[in-house]
Amino acid sequence: MQVKRRATRRKHQQTLLPILVYIEDHLDEDLSLHRLATRAGFSPHHFHRVFQQLTGETPHEYVRRLRLERAVYRLKVSPDNVLDIALQAGFQTHESFTRAFTQQFDMNPSELRALLREFRAGVDEVLGTYTFAGFSLDSPLKLRKERRVEPITLETLPAQPVIFKRYQGPYEDLLGQGQHFSDLWTDLFEYAEAQGLETSTPRLIGICHDDPYVAESDKVRFDACLAVDGPLEVSHPIGYRELPGGLCVGRRHYNGFEEITKTFAFIGVEWLPTANYLLRAAPPFEVYHCKTIDGRLERIYTDAYVPLEPLKAR
Repeated sequence: MQVKRRATRRKHQQTLLPILVYIEDHLDEDLSLHRLATRAGFSPHHFHRVFQQLTGETPHEYVRRLRLERAVYRLKVSPDNVLDIALQAGFQTHESFTRAFTQQFDMNPSELRALLREFRAGVDEVLGTYTFAGFSLDSPLKLRKERRVEPITLETLPAQPVIFKRYQGPYEDLLGQGQHFSDLWTDLFEYAEAQGLETSTPRLIGICHDDPYVAESDKVRFDACLAVDGPLEVSHPIGYRELPGGLCVGRRHYNGFEEITKTFAFIGVEWLPTANYLLRAAPPFEVYHCKTIDGRLERIYTDAYVPLEPLKAR
């Protein structure tokens, strides 16, 4: 009986992962229970039960949470008014959006934007000009605390098919005690070898779906991806998706992963307000350039990318 239950759960997980990817890629569209159930090949009642068993949330709760978290992202980076963002998040009125937003985040959308303005002003002040004590105010000696300047690039990237394994939980817990960076891709390499896929020069990609300061830590999603040549039929726990192409801002890193976090903060807080672009409603991602050293893949440098769209398009 237990073997049968495990097989059934595995089958449900196999069915659900493409549905989760579909939801992530179509948050602006109709994601009703009936539509999702039809796509999964289940009755609405059965789909609702399976979805809640595997995710801990109903389909409605899951979709609403992702839409609200994306609304936070848009409030941070978009000049759109709150009503437009509410409509994009699937709410019919400003009031219903504000109620749901406040319930989820303990502040309303206007309060969040005010907090962001204060934060950006604080950053500008900290990075501003300072006067040395002991010099006259008539001719002060001013020292400017220089911002850390690292080159960034604007690149138009092609769409990239990938197979992936999803991890869920705090980003800092991705690599447990004794784990190596490449261990996140072990299952992908084993799957690729079993399927006869070429991996002699692997292209490793990480998709960072969630802002850890917004999403609950146990719901943060990270996809460890391996680039492939085209669409593939895969089996659980491996998934398939296409990383969308388009304009991105990127920066290369040779140091630790904490430097990548600084890049994402720099782009949103310092670079973006001075550029004629908006952040696209797509997750940032990282491309890891590696080489084999002593029989193990070692990360040499990382290109971190944030998807953009031109400001004039709005």
